[in-house]
Amino acid sequence: MSKVSVILTVYNTAKYLDQCMESVLAQTEKDIEIILVDDGSTDGISPQMCDEYAKKDDRVRVIHKENGGLTSAWIRGTKEATSPYVCYIDSDDWVEKDLVKSLYPYTSLGKGGDKSDDSFVQSEIISSNYIVEKAGERRKETQSLAPGEYTGDKLDEVRTRLLGEEVRPVTMSRCMKLISRQLVLDNIKYCDETIKMSEDVNIMLPCLCDCMRLVVVKDSYFYHYRLVFDSMSHGYDSRLLKNLDLTDRVFRDILHKKGISTADKQMDREYLRMLFVVLKSELRCTEGNTTKRVRDVMWRTDIKKLIQSTEVDVTSKANKLLYYCMKHPNPLIVTITKAILMAYDKKTN
Repeated sequence: MSKVSVILTVYNTAKYLDQCMESVLAQTEKDIEIILVDDGSTDGISPQMCDEYAKKDDRVRVIHKENGGLTSAWIRGTKEATSPYVCYIDSDDWVEKDLVKSLYPYTSLGKGGDKSDDSFVQSEIISSNYIVEKAGERRKETQSLAPGEYTGDKLDEVRTRLLGEEVRPVTMSRCMKLISRQLVLDNIKYCDETIKMSEDVNIMLPCLCDCMRLVVVKDSYFYHYRLVFDSMSHGYDSRLLKNLDLTDRVFRDILHKKGISTADKQMDREYLRMLFVVLKSELRCTEGNTTKRVRDVMWRTDIKKLIQSTEVDVTSKANKLLYYCMKHPNPLIVTITKAILMAYDKKTN
């Protein structure tokens, strides 16, 4: 049994797969298993590349499956992993070669010698920080939660504000972390594979609610997150509001089942913050009738009531403008907000 199972989800990412796999195979911690989950790639290249890696290194295992989406891919990899800890990497990203070796000593099993303590092995999360890579731009992102170990009351306090914050205490990405495999397996039952935005929250939320130990490692910028242009972040997606309603039901239910006292408060704020994404999508729609489209969303009875009854802190100028537009979706405000957003998109893409 290896110390860590590194699980890579692959779907038509041949363009980036070599860089990702080179960073994984070069890990200074050699006692790892590497699981490549090919989620029914259709590019005619990625599946063969996965098989070639398995031929070259006996630590590599390949799973070929029918396309089922990102969630189904990492779930399959987790179920077939054999190590006590899992480390997820998306195959269009890459990592520093000392990621596993640097994070493993913070696990209960990795303390070594007489200090070894396996009481948390099945229920802990070790988190690093990450670097956003965008068209040659590099930006370090640091967990807002102070570095250190969180257990007991300290961890309970963190759980009262996992969602709904402008900056979450710890990122909800399943990547850039070592996570107890058993902790993930115990919470897969909460995953809804029809969720297409905030998929990682669907597993990290219950895991963070259940974990007995959370460690945020100082500095540790080991994970490189490749930010690429896509329709969800820079275009119109008609599915976003429906997806937001789905995630609200699923995540709210998770928090209630986990006994989090601030469940509704967190989710009300989270809904408003994710509504910024929906609003940007509607503003980017090229079909016309922008004001009507925005009003149809913002004046939906439950949404209008939530906007009026719930306040969220907003510091960025962009989100302040969106927030004002949400509250006052009149033709002038919608037109100005749309023009500014379009100008920004043209400048940055």
